[in-house]
Amino acid sequence: MRYQELFPVPTEWVQDVDEAMAETVARWAEQEVMAKRLEYREDYEKLLLPAMSKLFLDIGLQAMLWPEEAGGGGLSSPSAAMTVTAMLEQAGRADTGIAFLLANTFALQSTFGIEPHRNEALLGELTPLFSEGREVSVGALVLPAYGNGSGGERPSFSGLDYQVTAWRKDGRWVLKGEQVRPQCSGATAGIFGVVFALDDGTPAIGLVPSGVTGLSAGETFKKTGLAASVNADLVFKDVESYVVMTGPDGVKEMLCWYYMGCSAACVGALFASHEILKEWGETRVIKGKGHIFKDNPLVAALMGQIGSRIAINRILTYNLARMLSKPDLYGPAGSQAIYATATAIFQQVSRSAMQSIDNSMELMASAGYATEWNLERYWRDVKTIETYVIPETVAQTGMAEHYFGSQIV
Repeated sequence: MRYQELFPVPTEWVQDVDEAMAETVARWAEQEVMAKRLEYREDYEKLLLPAMSKLFLDIGLQAMLWPEEAGGGGLSSPSAAMTVTAMLEQAGRADTGIAFLLANTFALQSTFGIEPHRNEALLGELTPLFSEGREVSVGALVLPAYGNGSGGERPSFSGLDYQVTAWRKDGRWVLKGEQVRPQCSGATAGIFGVVFALDDGTPAIGLVPSGVTGLSAGETFKKTGLAASVNADLVFKDVESYVVMTGPDGVKEMLCWYYMGCSAACVGALFASHEILKEWGETRVIKGKGHIFKDNPLVAALMGQIGSRIAINRILTYNLARMLSKPDLYGPAGSQAIYATATAIFQQVSRSAMQSIDNSMELMASAGYATEWNLERYWRDVKTIETYVIPETVAQTGMAEHYFGSQIV
């Protein structure tokens, strides 16, 4: 298992299938992304989309949860959390933005593809999109967010406002909303997982395929990171949705999978930054000393801190995956205890990853900001994930509610 010698995790948690898939994704990373990065930079059409096509379609990651007879990977149990983590850290090493799209996709698919929520009928309906289709199909989450101006008059989730309103029509839930921003790929996603409130305020997750009547995307907007995500605001005009999960525990379970995937993507970025800094430290000589850079005591001390953070972040991420993979031991993924743990781990991993990449850029001086070393790209991607996935104050107050019984007004 790659990086096991440097940053080990308990190997009894990792199955043969996890190692095999991780090795496959690692080869994809080196051949389809890293070998071509210098030539194509962040070009979506020439680098990212072809690489995504290989990963999503040829390797089959977008259909990993579908039955083998339907052309999928056949994974259906919660143990898939370990497989997802092992793969996403390798995908994140190549391109953190691609790993972020997969984190969205797997989190959404967990609501209908993983036991005890596996829905064979729905999987069959979505087979043409994810398993039989020959186009990249990203699942994008539409989560509650700041700023709809409801002032507490409408229901909210963990202090965040729902981006759409919903009502019943002919037995289906219909969604409406302006300037609705998904977590990723608003212009290109194949399906959206929308969190909204039922009539009684109960949170629910609805599926909305792209191209349905009433759904449209605006102009794509510029971003500083996550180039693989071609994002745009959405307009929902009486859009019908298929509800796959209801209740706060269901939404929290999906978010636990999401936070796990995003943490694994950040670990992958740390792997890449480690390789960049290691090469830098071994090939630079301190003027007047004759010492290579990494042998300077002050440099070595900071490198030691960076390495220790990578080791800890990887262990934390695999611990979260273990908890999600064994609900019989640790409790349902949607429980408040697991949700708070997932939130805490994502906050710790993303913040620590930013600190480590910051330190690496400081050690490399101006080269750390130069595009040919690629470190600044990982910095942009991780910073975007850290700030975008969950607002820090919301995460902190939610953890205070769980750990200390705080009642946030």
